[in-house]
Amino acid sequence: MKIGFVSRWGVRCGISTYSDQLVGALSRHGADVFCVAETVGSLVEVPLESKINFIRCWRGQDMSVDDTFVHLKIGRAMVAHFQHEFGILNQPRPLLKLLTVLKNSGVPSVFTCHTVMPKPHTQTAWFFADLMRQTDAVVVHTEGAKNAIVDWGHNPGMVHVIPHGTKENCQAIDKKSAREALGLPADPGLVVAVSLGFITPGKMQRETIHEIMNLVRDGILDPKKFLFLVAGEPGQNDRANIRYCNEIQRLVEESQASDYIRIVPRFIPVEELPTWYGAADFAITASHQTFFSTSGRSHQEMAFGVPSISSRERLLSDLDDSRSVKFDLGGDGEGGFRAALMRIMEDQALRAELSVNCLKFAAETSWTNVARQHIELYSSLINGHRQ
Repeated sequence: MKIGFVSRWGVRCGISTYSDQLVGALSRHGADVFCVAETVGSLVEVPLESKINFIRCWRGQDMSVDDTFVHLKIGRAMVAHFQHEFGILNQPRPLLKLLTVLKNSGVPSVFTCHTVMPKPHTQTAWFFADLMRQTDAVVVHTEGAKNAIVDWGHNPGMVHVIPHGTKENCQAIDKKSAREALGLPADPGLVVAVSLGFITPGKMQRETIHEIMNLVRDGILDPKKFLFLVAGEPGQNDRANIRYCNEIQRLVEESQASDYIRIVPRFIPVEELPTWYGAADFAITASHQTFFSTSGRSHQEMAFGVPSISSRERLLSDLDDSRSVKFDLGGDGEGGFRAALMRIMEDQALRAELSVNCLKFAAETSWTNVARQHIELYSSLINGHRQ
């Protein structure tokens, strides 16, 4: 089975990481995968887990229809699988033209839509209408995303729900060693919370920090018994995100909160995750309301069995109430951030229960299981085209 991926590849980006991990699992299942990749541009390249052939020949602003098609055909792709994100594949007309060319040449296409709008938008509804006519299958990660597409009037039989995958065999190092490695206090009674990933306004680190400082100010949270670590690079090294990172660092310093809130503005590579998650008692995972999408960061936390509190948004729906204490950031009472933070801080049994549930879900959504579902879809499309 020869599969041609069209995706961002080998750079610091969630879509690239997703593609790398899925391709690795597909390869382990015996699929022969290659990638027709986006050029690097200003992005930062990172090492890959999967070892496949790839060629860079397009950018979102220039889909290079002829080059992309030629490389898919040279690679003898039996299926072309596109990883679609509006910010990456941002010129829809060349993209749709490429699908038409593939369809006319007998190569079935699959589109994983990493972002789905809850309702049709004038700038995207026409794209989805044409997409559903030109492609052979659409993959989404949640039932909510499928329902949104179907509610627009599209064929439900073309939309397949395959969950976001989760890495397997992830093991955090022991807490004492992890905290020593990170230079954290040795106090066994210290509760440590982490927030890993890109530092951007969308991840709401500033709002989270404000809430924690207010809890300390009101005498509810003992700053000597709590430490919040925010670690990650400003998203895509964008100037606005760099300013945002500098702003929250100044906020912590000027509020004299550095003893219980630390900002670590650097990219955290995969090999360091066992240390960071080993040091943590739980994660704080927040996001503004999004379109239908799924957070790779949430699956990363669950892979290590890290309990969490998380905002109740579509992006974080896989962190449901059985796997995370949900909150409305800015909300009051039982549904608010403060109640969620104090509840998980004070209840070790709850943290243990959440951890078990996270590991169970991680096993259910392992890349092995997700790859198997993709191969079943590819096989049905290939067989359908042969008939």
